[in-house]
This record gives sequence, structure tokens and C-alpha cells, in this order.
Amino acid sequence: MRNGFSFIFFGCALALLASLTHAETASRYSLSSPDKQIQLQVDLRPDGLFYQVDYVGRAVMNSSRLGLKIKGQQALGEHMALLKQHEREYNQNWQQPWGEQQTINEHYRELRLELIETTASQRRLTLVIRAFNDGIGLRYEIPAQQNLTQFVIEDELTEFALAENSHTWWLPAYRNWGPEYQYLKSALSSVDVAFTPITLEARHYALAIHEAALVNYASMTLRLMSDNTKTLKVDLVPWPNGDKVRTAAPMQSPWRTIQIAPKAIDLLNSYLTLNLNEAPAPESLTADNSYIKPGKYMGIWWEMHIGEKDWSPGPKQGATTARAKEYIDFAAQHDISGVLIEGWNKGWEGEWWKRAPTFIFDEPVVGLDLEEVTRYARDKGVAIIGHHETAAGVTYYEQQMDAAFDYYEKLGIHSVKMGYVGTRIDGDQWHHGQYMVNHFQRVVDSAAQHKVMVNAHETVTDTGLRRTYPNLMTRECVRGMEYNGGSPDTGNLPDHTTIIPFTRGLSGPTDFTPGIFNFDYKKHRPHNRVPSTLANQLALYVVIYSPLQMVADLPENYAGHPAFQFIDDVPTDWKQSRALQGEAGEYLVVARQDKRSPDWYLGAITNQDGRQLKVKLDFLDPKARYEAQIYRDGKDADWETNPESYEIKRMNVTAKTTLELDLKPGGGTAIRFKRR
Repeated sequence: MRNGFSFIFFGCALALLASLTHAETASRYSLSSPDKQIQLQVDLRPDGLFYQVDYVGRAVMNSSRLGLKIKGQQALGEHMALLKQHEREYNQNWQQPWGEQQTINEHYRELRLELIETTASQRRLTLVIRAFNDGIGLRYEIPAQQNLTQFVIEDELTEFALAENSHTWWLPAYRNWGPEYQYLKSALSSVDVAFTPITLEARHYALAIHEAALVNYASMTLRLMSDNTKTLKVDLVPWPNGDKVRTAAPMQSPWRTIQIAPKAIDLLNSYLTLNLNEAPAPESLTADNSYIKPGKYMGIWWEMHIGEKDWSPGPKQGATTARAKEYIDFAAQHDISGVLIEGWNKGWEGEWWKRAPTFIFDEPVVGLDLEEVTRYARDKGVAIIGHHETAAGVTYYEQQMDAAFDYYEKLGIHSVKMGYVGTRIDGDQWHHGQYMVNHFQRVVDSAAQHKVMVNAHETVTDTGLRRTYPNLMTRECVRGMEYNGGSPDTGNLPDHTTIIPFTRGLSGPTDFTPGIFNFDYKKHRPHNRVPSTLANQLALYVVIYSPLQMVADLPENYAGHPAFQFIDDVPTDWKQSRALQGEAGEYLVVARQDKRSPDWYLGAITNQDGRQLKVKLDFLDPKARYEAQIYRDGKDADWETNPESYEIKRMNVTAKTTLELDLKPGGGTAIRFKRR
């Protein structure tokens, strides 16, 4: 009987294999967005999986390869047949606990293709595609199976064969300081290897390519297939030995996202990345999340970057009890909820960024009584923000991480700024590889267990995980304000902030740290400058979104300053947001409505060129009247020669009003529309 059973089983396997081989013919599967403006086709061919995308009847993505290369095996995606096809449509609103838009509509059509190889190995792969009105997301799922258990992905074959050689805004990848460089603009065919998001402006549409829900996988960069072509291919950030992803079935990749819009400004009104992340786990929703609070913060930080103080203990030490109390006193008098103290703990001696880390995360530096400072702040209604600078020493930090969060919990500290300054993590890991992705997930999880919000610098670029983990508030992952304080190249260019929302800002909240009022720090930084006017600095609180906005300058530079009223007033949690007009690298106008009042706020910024803009106020309630409290550039304002020149004007407006904004070089306008 045993021999007979083996014969029958072997015969059935041959029959199945024969039927699958016979089924290996070219097949096409289609999917459209709910409004039918985006059309996508998937071709299942013997030589692999391919997709293409059209938008309003025009080719956006020509035939582009899909698939994975498993180490030691043939490519997964070739010689496959369809096992099962499933389609569905989903349409539902969901609420952000905090964010730039309180209510978000999640409306997509989904195509799932369950595939199996027609070869003897019979490995299985599922391709999932979702089409929204503002773009598409696609991901790979590998189900549990005997022929694929633990394995290494040595390459991802996903391509983006762009139909047009469009203008492209991008950052080179695999450089020492991650994405902390100024953006390049070139033809697509001149890109080398780029971080995402990468933004492309074609003649009739705009695109942004990025990823969503990056968990237990390597970050995606995009490499041009060959010189002077138009095809970008996924290049996963590797482990030191060249492995890309170490994983096991069942597994799923992050979503590969393509945002599509008529113009680049419309990309800023898309929530595709957030919609491709999962809702929080039920236990997270039922937990006490009252500690998660958007707000403004200030702290002992900018004075180190401009050379007034130092992170190291000694005569120039910034983190002292007395100095911390000065910040707390100012914060308590204004709408500033938190105070950050960099250099609060032991281990900052000397050039800490050039050596192996020596930080101790539960012992304050001599000169700072952290228990006294937290008590003083609590009595004043101000929260202390913790700081974990790792100097890129993740292994060293993780040995102390739980004790460090225990220490914060004991002190009642519910917010932390993470730092990973250094060219490589633990000496040989890229900041965007799977090693760092997994470490950062452990940080977010541990912080949540101890009721701590996370603000991360020098880490993995945002992929919308804040939807799933609401304590993950904001990240830097961009060349921020600090470069204006001490970078050897003198600082950012004036157009830098007009580029960020069209690129890095598409991935999520950005802790750029605006609010500089004093533009003279020549004593220690004679060649550095903040390349904007004061009114531009105010406008950044609206233009660059973050639920935690830093009030970055020193308290003494704000004291008694009439323009500080705008920072006092501007919220960080919004009911709705609208990018009104703008061009990447040129100018941008953004309006946002406060979640807790009927008031609106507007920010407008320009690059090094002055310009006049007409802005319709049709976003206001048509039945209401408002007082526009306008903070604008003075007549002689110029980022280079007279940055502190500004004017405050008040006027009555309605939804029918059109404002004329006069933005000076490097300038801006910030407006509060207070409902009467």
C-alpha cells in the first residue's frame, strides 16, 4: 500500500505541474482608481511579472519589472501561474488622533494575485496592488510554504520605467550623512542613486515615488538602470556583507508608492502614504494615550550650534540647572509645552561625535539636577523633553535602553528626542538598512510601553508608521536648521525650505526646528547665516508640518518681541490643511485650520527671489468674518541685508477676499485668521 500511495501522489504532482506549465501563458490583469483616472495593468509572462500605469489617458509608467531575488535561488516572479485572483473596493473615513488633517478618506480598489511557480520548486508569491485617486501602492507577500522558510533577499527587482524624462528633485543616497544634504534638480536621466521620496515633474503631471509601512525590511533607494535612461530600479540598503533583507515566511514587503497628481503642489494634499499603513492595534486604542500631545517646545540646543554654549561639561556648559529654569520660566509664560535639554546626561565630553559613545542614559551631568528641574517644570505646567543621543552606537545604547526609559518614566518625562549622529551605525551599518529599521521599531515599542513620544533625528525616513504607532510623532531626516548655525558651507540656500515640502515633507512630519529671530551670531560663526527673513521664519510653522514644533531661538531673543505673538498663537494640531499654490524651489503657500478653534493660519515663503502673490481666501467659512493678523516682510526686508525687518498689519477679510502678498528675497508672510 505504501508503494501504491507514493505512485498515486507522484502522479498527482506531475499532473499539477503539467497543468501549471500548460497555464504559463501571457495574461493581463487590470485595476483602476475609484475615479478611473489611474489605470494599471499587470502582465504575467513566462519571463516575469510586469506592470504599467496610465494617468488620464497618458502613459506614466511603461512596462516595469516586478519580483524578488532570493539568495541562492532563481528570481521569484518568473515562470508563474495564477492560483487565485481577488478584487475588492474599500471606502471609509478614519480619524487621526493628531495630525495635519483630522479626517482622512481611505478609498481604494485592490487587486490580489496569488501566484505559484510552474517549475518543480512551486514557490508561491502574492502581489497586492491598491489604486487610490491620488496614486498606487504595491507590495509582495510570501506565504508560509515548505520550499521557502528562512531566506535572504539579495535583490528586489521592482522597476519604475518612467514614460517621460521629467525634471526631478532628488537626494543622492549612500553618502556619509544620509539625507542631510541639499536637494538636486536634474533631468531624470541624470539621477544616479537617490533617496526617496523622489519627486518628478512631467509636462502634464507630477509624481512622487516612495514607500509605506517599512517594517523588518531595508529602506528603498532608487538607482538609474544605466546612464541616460528613464528607468529607476529599487536598490535596497544593504547589510555590511551585501545581504539586503534577512527574513522568513510568511512575510510582506513595504508598499512601493507612486503618488500622481496634475501638478506638484497637488502632491502635498495627498495622504497615500498614511492610507497604506495599518490602523493602531486594538490594545493601543484602549491604552491610556493621554501622554501623546502635540505642541511646541524649546530648549538648550541652538546656543550650542552657534557656539555660545557647549554640550561638554565645563565653563561653556549649556545643560545647567539655572539655564534650564530660564527656559522653563519663558515656556510657562507662553504656549510652549516642553523644554528640551541636550547634554543633560553624562558622556558628552569633547568631540563626542568622533569617538565611540560613552553616554550614560540615567545619570545627569554634573551641574544639572534633573530631578529638581523636572519638579520645577511640573510646578510651572511645563514638560521636560528627554534626549537620547547615541552617536550611532546602537548596540551600546540598546544595553541601556530599557533602564533609560524606566528612568524617564520615574521622572514623569513623556517625550524623547532621539539622535544617531555618525557616518555609520555601530561602525559598519547604513542608517537606512534593515538593522536600523528593526532597531528603531524597538525604540518606538519600548517608548510606548513607558508612555513616551518619539522625535527622531538621523534615522530612517518616515513611511507613515505614525498611523500605526501614534507615539511616533516626528522625525528630522532632512538637512535642518542646525546647518545654518555651524555648517562649514555657511548653511542652507534660501530655496531649501521651498523644496522640503515637495520632497521629504511628502513622507511625513518634519522636525526642521524653525523660529530664529536673531540673525547675528558672528562672534563664533562669522560665516554662517539663517537664509531667511524673520517673517519667513514665522511662516515655516505653517508651511513645514510637525506636531512637535520647536521654538528654536534663545528666550532672550524672543523676550518682548511683538512678532513672537504669532508663535504664541499658532497651533501644531490641525483640523484640515491645504497647499494652495507653489512650485518646488520657488515658493509655497499653505493654509491650515486649528483643530480646537474656527481660526485658520496661512504661511507663504519664497526663495532668494522676491515675488508678489495673489491668494484667494475661499478656504475660509463663507458665512463668517475674520480679522487677518498679518506678519509680513518690511519694505526693506532681505534675507541677506535686513532679515529682521517686518511689519504687523490687521484687516477684516472674508472668504471672498483676495490678499496680495509681497514677499521679499528669502522672505515670507504669516497670517492668523481670527474668526470674529
